[in-house]
Amino acid sequence: MPKILLVTVGGSPQPILTAIEALQPDRVIFICSDGSKGSKTQIIGNGTPCEIRRGEEVKKLPNIPTYLGLSNFHPDTDLILIQPDDLSECYRQISSTIRTLQQDFPNYQILVDYTGGTKTMSAALAMAGIDYDLNLHITTSTTRENLFRVERGETTERASTIAISVERKIEQFLPLLLQQYNYAGAIAELKNILQLELPNETKQRIRILRDCCAGFDAWDRFAHVDAWDLLQSYMKKPEIQPSALFLKRVMHSRAAIDEKFKAPDGIKGHGYEVVQDLLLNAERRATQERYDDAVGRLYRAIELLAQIRLWQAYKVKTGDVDLQNLPESLHADLLLNCDRGKIQLALTQSYLLLSKLPDEPLGKAYQEQAAKIQDVLQIRNYSILAHGFQPITKTDYQKFSGVVVSFIQNSIAMLVPEKQQFQPVQFLQNLNF
Repeated sequence: MPKILLVTVGGSPQPILTAIEALQPDRVIFICSDGSKGSKTQIIGNGTPCEIRRGEEVKKLPNIPTYLGLSNFHPDTDLILIQPDDLSECYRQISSTIRTLQQDFPNYQILVDYTGGTKTMSAALAMAGIDYDLNLHITTSTTRENLFRVERGETTERASTIAISVERKIEQFLPLLLQQYNYAGAIAELKNILQLELPNETKQRIRILRDCCAGFDAWDRFAHVDAWDLLQSYMKKPEIQPSALFLKRVMHSRAAIDEKFKAPDGIKGHGYEVVQDLLLNAERRATQERYDDAVGRLYRAIELLAQIRLWQAYKVKTGDVDLQNLPESLHADLLLNCDRGKIQLALTQSYLLLSKLPDEPLGKAYQEQAAKIQDVLQIRNYSILAHGFQPITKTDYQKFSGVVVSFIQNSIAMLVPEKQQFQPVQFLQNLNF
């Protein structure tokens, strides 16, 4: 693979000569300080601007491209002039150059040697190299007597940056993804890290983070069993345990209403945990500004609340109502909803049925809030994900959730005895293992 080398140029040409000899790049880009006394003279200066000192002996050489016979050197493209003590500007210019090289020469390997130049120049090149996942090199000697220059017995070696890259990704970039509940993005980043040569202890830590992110990602897609399979091994971790216990309650709650779902290790709760799970999912979608999805989940949550109540209290399935479990006085109206031999109830019909049942608290609560609920349901009905074409805005979502979430939470608190109430747990936004 052809190589491009970026080097910072300082007071001595020797480390640059050593780096070029060791790395054998096809092209060299020199990063120099500007001005009359700047290091650019070592690259484009006339005569013999370069000096190599050996004690009292001073050897004068022509500029580096001339001395090395770099016939393909072009000052317009291969010389970067920077202010040597402005870290931000150094980093900006170097990063811009790297991006251009990666776009224009995708099949080239880009290397950096940050030995020469001012501390600021070296720091900027090293930071940019790490940020763009480049191979960093440093030219040094086994015995360095001159604190200002690398002079004798130099070797150019690969600088180990893996630990830095891993730590930055875990401590800086991963939290940004988790704060947005972007578990898929976090998984992709962690998988990339696992491709690196890492100590076993670090690899194990990354695997745990990957598994936990994969568990929350599966849960976010309502793949509850897959989520449990991934998270159960980490139940002893205090960060994971509350979420895992809530997941077990969600699975038991879902299994009670979903005949096709089998919960492997559910915990019996009050039965409405799957509704609470939908509320939290909607909250995550709103955090991502996916308001259509958030409203869709809230719609399902208020619908599911009625379905669970009808099943728990009356053994009525809204997808196939058994009239024998209901007062005969309601049969005639319910038969109007019969289609292909089944009586099926939509959201509003389910709540109307509850409101007609004697001493039914959820039906009474609905009657009190019916006008507000029906008003905000129009937001969902006119959306592109339901029956219309209207995108749902943040304001629409806030109006919808303000009515629906309050109704659901108050209803669950009313239906569930206090000793059975359990605080639902939102997904983690930081995995600090």
